[in-house]
Amino acid sequence: MKKLFLIYILLFSVILLFAQRQANVWYFGSKAGLDFKQSPPRALYNAGLSSLEGCATISDAKGEILFYTNGVSINNKLHKLMKNGTGLMGDLSSTSNTVIVPAPGRNNIFFIFTIGALNQSGKGFRYSIVDINGDNGLGEVTEKNILIENQSFEKLSAIHHCNKSDVWITIRKWGTNEYHTYLVSNSGIGSSPVVSNASYAATNPIGALKFSANGKKLAAVYSFENNVIELMDFDNVSGILSNPVYFQPEYGVSDPDGTDSKSYGAEFSPNGNLLYISSHNSNTGPSTLYQFDVSSGVASTILASKQIIAQIYPWAAGALQIGPDQKIYMAMGRDTSISVIENPDLGGPACNFQYNKISLNGNNNSFVQFGLPGFIQSYFDPSSFYDFTRAGLCTDLNVQFTVNKTNGIDSVKWDFGDNQYSTLLNSSHNYAKAGYYTVNLNVYKNDCSGLLFETISHKIWIADSSNLLGADKGTCSLANLEIGIDEITEANYLWNTGAETNKINTEVFGLYWLKVNQNGCSLSDSLNLFEKPKPIAKITGNGEVCLNKGIDLKATDPSVVSYLWNTGETTPNIHVISAGTYSLQVTGNLCIAYDTAIVNWGNCEAFIPTAFTPNNDGLNDNFGVASGFATNDFHMQVFDRWGNTIFLSSDNTLKWDGTQKGKPMPNGAYSWYISYIDTKLRKIFLQGTIMLIR
Repeated sequence: MKKLFLIYILLFSVILLFAQRQANVWYFGSKAGLDFKQSPPRALYNAGLSSLEGCATISDAKGEILFYTNGVSINNKLHKLMKNGTGLMGDLSSTSNTVIVPAPGRNNIFFIFTIGALNQSGKGFRYSIVDINGDNGLGEVTEKNILIENQSFEKLSAIHHCNKSDVWITIRKWGTNEYHTYLVSNSGIGSSPVVSNASYAATNPIGALKFSANGKKLAAVYSFENNVIELMDFDNVSGILSNPVYFQPEYGVSDPDGTDSKSYGAEFSPNGNLLYISSHNSNTGPSTLYQFDVSSGVASTILASKQIIAQIYPWAAGALQIGPDQKIYMAMGRDTSISVIENPDLGGPACNFQYNKISLNGNNNSFVQFGLPGFIQSYFDPSSFYDFTRAGLCTDLNVQFTVNKTNGIDSVKWDFGDNQYSTLLNSSHNYAKAGYYTVNLNVYKNDCSGLLFETISHKIWIADSSNLLGADKGTCSLANLEIGIDEITEANYLWNTGAETNKINTEVFGLYWLKVNQNGCSLSDSLNLFEKPKPIAKITGNGEVCLNKGIDLKATDPSVVSYLWNTGETTPNIHVISAGTYSLQVTGNLCIAYDTAIVNWGNCEAFIPTAFTPNNDGLNDNFGVASGFATNDFHMQVFDRWGNTIFLSSDNTLKWDGTQKGKPMPNGAYSWYISYIDTKLRKIFLQGTIMLIR
């Protein structure tokens, strides 16, 4: 168990070190999703939106979903429509219809860029603004569908400026040979784009537009009759695209049924040297996953490097998207699983393509379509951002801090959050006591941004004890039993049940362990949950009773410390003289147990009164058998003075109220007759006179 957890922690640390957590949660297709806080990513089925193609998601610094969109509607983190979050003018059938960009320098503001689809209404490149502080932290759209360009559709991609703060947004200006690239900075969205010329005059805009994670290249896919890939170099300082070349992955491939889209999805390997292209030839033919070495930038050399990674019949090849774990994920239209390129930096079969690796149909309502979420691609560049990690146990007062990369650094300054500082590159610090500390790292550098430094901040937790779950615990019942710990800031949790919350409801007795990872440190604890011996609630006693002959009901377990009968009595034994259901609650060893006994009437003597007073005073208001007893075939009649039947009953509990047809009978003597069969099968006959007195 410890070995498995070590593997988990190592994988988890790799994800945190090399990925921006903004891309940790994906929602796409028909209510499908993936959560990358674990490896392999966990399938999600709680999405509230669907999309045929493009979509986008954004998470917070902890990797928890903030909101997501299909380019038409926006859902908040509760999977409900965001306030004012409908009517966006991206199209569900646009290849790359939307991307979410956090506004530089403003933690609460997000731009949602959208772009229309070919042959659909509402074409154009637009943006809307989300204030995540709106609607009590669930987010609110404050501006919507602000037009930037009207002749653009299908193609949209984003990458960080080299200053790691600003963002470039690139589109294809349709009807021209131009790519337009806009800068998003702390001043807003640039009013004029950087214009770059294409080398290929495309006639169909459908297909992916994708930056490499390192921001050095851009690939544009043109589907259907074009079936062309255009590759360009990108300068993330100036926003200029240059050295365009193009090639056809499937030159001369025929379309047997006229339904081909051919090349569609594109993604670069993490190191940017390899380009993967997905192609759907026809509804009747196979689809293909290609790999090209694009490091040369020469079209003929690139085409000569072509390798077929997978060719499966039939499947509808869709989008390709790199994940936080540096693997490439591939969507297939109308499939129930997603495929994975496990080692995308390796050439040929060594890239290890796994078809239908992760099932996404756990609730029979989620499935994959053609699209995957669009992101700022530099989220997936392991060398893009400075960061630091800590290691060891969360109880360690002496903490080692390590910078994730050293290139470009002139100097650093650490602020450990306790008024102590250091200028050592990789520094250790000894804290005086447990608690939370906000650690800031200022990285002083010389780069294109002209900034003196970049600040990285993490809140770290030093635990005062490794005893997270407390002592082993005995309990009487698992019903609604919750175990766990209070919420720890910026922590992730893993139980041996697979749960990832700080508290769980138990289902079985046994050993439970919890692993906590908080910004690099780890801590684990276990709890043995055992069943406490319960008291025995056992009622003994004769099961038949008569009015003049009661019985004792007893509970005799010596472990019982308190008793409570439904009669209100609190003694171990009670005496009962009436039939009915008797229940007992006993307490012992801080546990509660219950038992129930049913007492029936026995072979009792029937007691018949000689007078009754039906005046509604609650005393002797009715005439009948005064005591309960067990009978079969009971029959009772009451006669007036002339022998007429004025009351008739076959139920020994039903009594005469002194009326006939709703009218009160006069005072006087009335004859009665009773017959029944007792429990010994004897026929019993009784008769007499009753005095009615008002």
